[in-house]
Amino acid sequence: MASSSSSASLPSWRVEALNPSGPPVSASWHPSGPSSFHNAGLALWSQSRAEWCKQTVSTKPPRPPPVNYDEVAQGLSTVQRTYELPGRMRLEDIIEVFNDIWEAEQGF
Repeated sequence: MASSSSSASLPSWRVEALNPSGPPVSASWHPSGPSSFHNAGLALWSQSRAEWCKQTVSTKPPRPPPVNYDEVAQGLSTVQRTYELPGRMRLEDIIEVFNDIWEAEQGF
């Protein structure tokens, strides 16, 4: 099994790329001696999350135009293998449609 020679060639989402210096050593866990504890995993997670949360684009894409709710609900509630949405939809809108369909089927 071949091992990677450099973490620079790994995608940034790979666990091996999160901490290119390798796993924490004993000094990372107890920087002030054995009586203190430093959560190196939490520190690495916080650092990685801060990198992930950085805004990478200057503007957000425009919202998709509204679609006919009744048409989408009717199409999704039929017993078909596939249904092509009439256009792009926001995730929260499609979740609302599915919730309404499931509630109607359950009799809520």
